[in-house]
Order: sequence, then structure tokens, then C-alpha cells
Amino acid sequence: MKKFLSVLICILLVVPVFSQSATAISEILLKERASYMDMSYLVTAELGMNSTPFEAYTWCERFGSFPVNVTPDSPITVKVLSFFLMANYEINGGLMWSITHSPRYAWKELKATGFWRIRFDPDRELSGRELVNAVSRFFESNPDAKLREPPAAEASHNFRELLLKDKEDK
Repeated sequence: MKKFLSVLICILLVVPVFSQSATAISEILLKERASYMDMSYLVTAELGMNSTPFEAYTWCERFGSFPVNVTPDSPITVKVLSFFLMANYEINGGLMWSITHSPRYAWKELKATGFWRIRFDPDRELSGRELVNAVSRFFESNPDAKLREPPAAEASHNFRELLLKDKEDK
């Protein structure tokens, strides 16, 4: 009887966590324009972190890989996603990537490996389906890639008030 109750309690606690993740990913798949929050959520979900999309964005923003003028809801582009993946998963590239570490050469490196289709423009805004496919494909083709530690110890103070307010509202 104890085993049955412990298994039942475990199922009741684990199922909502997975269904929340599945619901969020389903919502991302339906979007015509994926955002920085969506990309951040997929990265943190792959790490096994349980966070809201905004919390995921503030965590990924600590890497300093996002352009300065973006908001969490800004559409994510091919070259920004390429840069985030190449720089923060420390993927080695060619000479120009090694010298510049720029989003343009991150995109070129991934395109050269066949990751991006040849006709994909680096400034193309990704749909939710394209983003989920790209992130999944990245982790499948780089199974040993490990995310480096974020250089910033904590989220920007710009986001701190929003995060605390979000926690209080729940």
C-alpha cells in the first residue's frame, strides 16, 4: 500500500511539470514569429530547468549574446540564434569565426555545416516551428555540447523588479 501511494504521489507531482513544458512548446510551435523568450525557454528546457519563458529570457540574457536594443518579445533571427548557439556552447568554427566571434560568421559556420538551408537569409525571422526544429537539430548534431557558465552572476537589474513582481503575482 505504501508503494502504491508513493507512486501515485510521484505521478501527481511529475505529470504537471511535463504537461507545462509540453504546453509551452506547443504554443511556441504555433507562433508565426518566435521571440527571444521562446528561444530562451527551449534552451533552459533542454537543461532541465523549470522556469517561465520570461525567467528563461533573463537567465539567457546573462550570457550577453543578445543585441542591446531587443526586448524579450522581439522576433529571433537566424543569425542571432546561430550566434547564441556557437558562442555559448563553445562550438569551434573556421578562421573568421575564431577572429571575430560575430553573428554573421556564426551563421556562415552553421550554414557551411548544413545546419541552415542554403537559401536561409541571416536576418530571417524564425517561426515557432522553425525555431523548435533548429534547436532540436542543434542538440542532436552536437550531443556533447555543454553550455558555458554565464559571465554575469545575476540577471540585469532592469529585469529584477519584473521578476519579483511576477513571483508576487503568483
